[in-house]
Amino acid sequence: MSGPDDFPPNGPSRGVWIGPAVRASVPVVAPPLVAAVVGNGFIGRSSLAWFNELRRPGLQVPLPAFIVVGGVYYGLMGVVLQRAQRGQDTVLRNRTYAVLAGNELWNALLFGRRSTRAGLVGMLAFTPVVLALQHRAQRDRLARVAAGAYTAWVLGYDVPWSYRLWRLNP
Repeated sequence: MSGPDDFPPNGPSRGVWIGPAVRASVPVVAPPLVAAVVGNGFIGRSSLAWFNELRRPGLQVPLPAFIVVGGVYYGLMGVVLQRAQRGQDTVLRNRTYAVLAGNELWNALLFGRRSTRAGLVGMLAFTPVVLALQHRAQRDRLARVAAGAYTAWVLGYDVPWSYRLWRLNP
């Protein structure tokens, strides 16, 4: 049985029709996807060559693990955006956007400027943004868990790693 959202109002042959499920997923999927593309634009071959020449902290995970963590991160931000959309929480949505933008700005600072100092300063400036997201996510259990996983990564890995990278490569 068909409902009112099954076909466009002017019939199936008029223009491009996007179903309600697709329309609802765009604000959840698009921001992390755009952030991933833009942020990784700062990591070109020459930036990776520079990065590979640096002395690495003992706690550094291998590059394939960074890629997995990055994918998980973008997925977690998508979950938080979905929860913000579902709860009509514009503050949570905007804080998630700020985290997505801040993470990509960090890529620009470390890789774009090729500066471990800028990477550390950027990480320290980024941490309160992540904590603000975590604070707002407390209102929704799933958002709290998703944001909490990333907050734990930032506090437990990113900050110490950025500090050690800078100390080894001033």
